[in-house]
Amino acid sequence: MAALKNWLCSTNPVCLVHPHGFFVVPVDRTEAGDWRFHFWPKGERPIRGMPAFIHTHDRHVDSRILTGQLTNITYDVASAESDGLPLYEVGYGGDRYEKSTPNFLVKTSTRVGVRPMNTETLVTGQHYRVDRHAFHEAQVSESLCTATLVWMHSRTPGSVKVIGCDGYPDRIEFTRTDFAGADLAKLLPA
Repeated sequence: MAALKNWLCSTNPVCLVHPHGFFVVPVDRTEAGDWRFHFWPKGERPIRGMPAFIHTHDRHVDSRILTGQLTNITYDVASAESDGLPLYEVGYGGDRYEKSTPNFLVKTSTRVGVRPMNTETLVTGQHYRVDRHAFHEAQVSESLCTATLVWMHSRTPGSVKVIGCDGYPDRIEFTRTDFAGADLAKLLPA
């Protein structure tokens, strides 16, 4: 964490605030994959847009807990009749790491039912993997601050999906807020 804080202060990268209230810092991007630092500060994390946490990725996600605690839940998701939840697809109007890039969710005609398959609570030093196109949710208690180093790799075709909530528009668009890396370093634990 000390090395990470020093790097944030010396390079002052542009960090993005995810719509679910945690910070995303692009660390390195190569053809092989993207390295990212994620940070959930202690306290309330305001949600922008729809509070829909169950989602997929179009690549494998390998994540190591640097500090704090995180619960990763994987889900079995199946088509459902009218009693299910709406399924959204995620789109980006360009580079997802650029603040000005519009991000959008588009409701599909599919409704789904979800059932937790595996719940794993991880602490500092532990790691977990989410296979591409698998539905999962990462939960971090507001009573903790948690930091992870994430490698997203081995991309395959197919859209990123989010299990939505009823009562929201068919299309939800937003841009991510930027935040200075040096300011983020001040929020990290010693």
